[in-house]
Amino acid sequence: MTTGLHKRYESKRDGWIVALILGGAGMMVFAAVSLWFVPAGMNYRLGMTALMLLAAAFMLWVLYGTYYVLEPAQLAIHAGPFHWRVPLEAIEGVTPTHNPLSSPACSLDRLRIRYRGARFGVMISPMDKMVFLHDLAAATGLRVEGERLVKA
Repeated sequence: MTTGLHKRYESKRDGWIVALILGGAGMMVFAAVSLWFVPAGMNYRLGMTALMLLAAAFMLWVLYGTYYVLEPAQLAIHAGPFHWRVPLEAIEGVTPTHNPLSSPACSLDRLRIRYRGARFGVMISPMDKMVFLHDLAAATGLRVEGERLVKA
């Protein structure tokens, strides 16, 4: 049961995670600028400035580049430069979780997607969980049961 649509779902972003990442990126930029006021070789300053600005850009890319796309045959998960593809027919269930382990989610209000071929599945945090769950249920044939998807 697949849909013909490509629907995008933004990641929910917890305020404390946004503050932490923005703070870290801001400190990187401040350090990069401050480096130009200390005595050091030009090559060192250029290299370290580039490294710090790239690190700040990477952090922001992951924060604002985390989203999910429901495609006709798969769920595409994007987190900055990282991408996952979950075949819709492999999805066995979805459960809510607040597990803090690393995942393509910018909130601890997460959904754990269990699918064949993945030992632990993947955790995501769509902004509107219920809309996402209903759309995923329609695409997979699973049934919505509260904040879960279960086999029909």
